[in-house]
Amino acid sequence: MRWAVFIGGWLAGASALATAGPSVVTEALGPNGILSAANMAEDVPLVPADIRDEVSFDYAAVQNRRARRPFESDHEFDGFVQPFSNPIQFKDPRAMTEARGLFIAAWSDPNMPLGDTSAQIYALQLRAALTERLEVFAAKDGIVRLSPGIGASQTGLANLAVGGKYVFYRDPETQTIASAVVQVEAPTGYANIFQNQGSGLLAGYVVMGKEFAGNTHAIVQFGQNMALNVQNSGYFLTSAHIDKRFGRLVPFYEANWFYYNQNGNFLPTLGIEGGGLLNLGAGQVMGLSYVTNSVGFWYDLSKNQQLGLGYEFQVSQPIMLFNNFAMCQYVLRY
Repeated sequence: MRWAVFIGGWLAGASALATAGPSVVTEALGPNGILSAANMAEDVPLVPADIRDEVSFDYAAVQNRRARRPFESDHEFDGFVQPFSNPIQFKDPRAMTEARGLFIAAWSDPNMPLGDTSAQIYALQLRAALTERLEVFAAKDGIVRLSPGIGASQTGLANLAVGGKYVFYRDPETQTIASAVVQVEAPTGYANIFQNQGSGLLAGYVVMGKEFAGNTHAIVQFGQNMALNVQNSGYFLTSAHIDKRFGRLVPFYEANWFYYNQNGNFLPTLGIEGGGLLNLGAGQVMGLSYVTNSVGFWYDLSKNQQLGLGYEFQVSQPIMLFNNFAMCQYVLRY
């Protein structure tokens, strides 16, 4: 009896489908039908229907989007390059994970108070992006060989400077970014190279970056580097960078202005200072300006490696401890 009922029902359904004509079958199984094999096999992104139906929805963006890896650099601003001159103080506005090796050859005018002074600096900077907005860094370390014109050459370790950066404005669509930076320099270096005196330095900076006019980038920074006791000097700092990208090659121009607003008393009568590299703790520098310009280029060796070459020179008076810098920098980025 059960088999008779099942067979009867199947025959009735088949008869109804046949009576409805071929149009129903064609509509259901045709190229535009809801049962079309092509339709069923289409690779549709797994997103809610209300979003999928929007005309403006970017299917490729959904398919290619991936989660940020731990400590990964912010790659939404890969057209930018980091500032080159004044490398301890002038910051990149992005949150990055990278190692940056530096070689700096510095020299000065024979007529300055310490004579024909030169120095060679070998350093490694480290940065880690904890999020796409938060970075911690070590900006100053390394070995300094200082050769003053009035005495024997000295070699020693530089002070350590560490800090953090927070990106408080970030707009990848308009390629605009701005960050706040705090940096502390501790007196951990060797006294024979004018390090280790006083209680260190505390710096606070705001740095802003913007892309415009087709692969042209501008970065501007300002803030105060404050002595934590009377032995060191302090200054207000403004730095600016502009570049133009030509494929892998990025030539740049930069300017730095140090305005000294704190005297030091470690060398109370010296009357000159060391800019962003070495704080001499000099007196009689209140109101002095130290202005440098820099030209050079960055070159992308690969997606994660950059090589930079540049020359920085003083354009103000009086001549400070160093007024010429030749630099080579290498960046390995995650």
